[in-house]
Amino acid sequence: MNYSFVLRQPLIYKTIFVVLLLVVVSCKENPKQTQTESEEHKTIVNPEGGIGLKDVISSDRNTPIKRYGQLKVVGNKILSECDKPVQLAGMSLFWHQWSGKEFWNANAFRWLRDDWKIQYIRAPIGVEPEDGYLEDPLTAQTIINNAVKAAIDMEIYIIVDWHANDIHLDQAKDFFGRIAKEYGGYPNVIYEIFNEPSGNTPEDLDEKWPQLKQYSEEIITTIREYDPDNIIIVPTPFWDQLVDQAAKNPIAKDSKGEPVKNIAYSLHFYAREHGEQLRKRADFALSKGLPIWVTQCGRVGVNFAKPRFENANLPDIKSWNLWQKWMDDNNISYSKWSLGTKDETSSSLYPTANPNGYWTNTDLTPEGIWNRSHFRERYNKGWSPGCD
Repeated sequence: MNYSFVLRQPLIYKTIFVVLLLVVVSCKENPKQTQTESEEHKTIVNPEGGIGLKDVISSDRNTPIKRYGQLKVVGNKILSECDKPVQLAGMSLFWHQWSGKEFWNANAFRWLRDDWKIQYIRAPIGVEPEDGYLEDPLTAQTIINNAVKAAIDMEIYIIVDWHANDIHLDQAKDFFGRIAKEYGGYPNVIYEIFNEPSGNTPEDLDEKWPQLKQYSEEIITTIREYDPDNIIIVPTPFWDQLVDQAAKNPIAKDSKGEPVKNIAYSLHFYAREHGEQLRKRADFALSKGLPIWVTQCGRVGVNFAKPRFENANLPDIKSWNLWQKWMDDNNISYSKWSLGTKDETSSSLYPTANPNGYWTNTDLTPEGIWNRSHFRERYNKGWSPGCD
């Protein structure tokens, strides 16, 4: 091609020519992807105007269920179906009856799986407060059924959380019996049979370990009638902090005297409030062979009554990093609180967020932005080895 004519033209025409030339060269050097390649690297587009994220990858071929399969408990570790140690990380939804319930759907779960790179969802069925399970069990059952089905469809794990602060044995047996009968054949399901037993101090408890142990044995019997294998997470006293007490007298048999298996114990922490003393309790429990699952945690404190603008419950980054290292070192799975819109520092989303996902940074609170980055960084560093 003779370029002398172009060189004699004004600068603007020269610039246009160079741009057009680069476009032609680029098209020649980057042929269209094959159908297979396109399917492996699907970019999810927000129909409401674009997500502003160019690196959203579909995870259909590497879902947590495909990677790890049927989980089990051996010693103080959670193992995959192929007997490899597993550490899972996920998000806890907010109480089912309050703001944030709009995110309990398959589209939001897909977004969390593909964009945030979470491996499981924790679904807290609120029990005692207004509009909770005790007041409206049918609505609660419908919502949790939809959530479990969505998790199964998305091939992620789901913790079915009885989000109570007091014992309601008969209602819990009915609830978990229904869940186990309907979904116990799916490896996705994990049972958390009592959220946070309450108390004023570690010495002034509303439910002590012998009472919680007896309660757990009853619920284990109910679940195992239909589901012999999926993990059951049992509570520990004082807001799931006194794991050392459970370690001194762990559950060995259910209420019918049958040996138990695949039982883990819940530990909750908030980094601004809890530190080395609680980790020492947990270290003691691990040394006694107690398997721990951190089913609820956060970088903030426990002052949830304050709105975000008051800065009353800010993250403690140094403390969180110590907790993160401890969980990583011990292969302990954890759920971050919460995927809600309540005006508190720990919430991840603003009320304007799309119920189906497709969230941009303008939809995410500061903690939500951190949460997304955290899970994606964890994914990029490499999840626990799978069963490939």
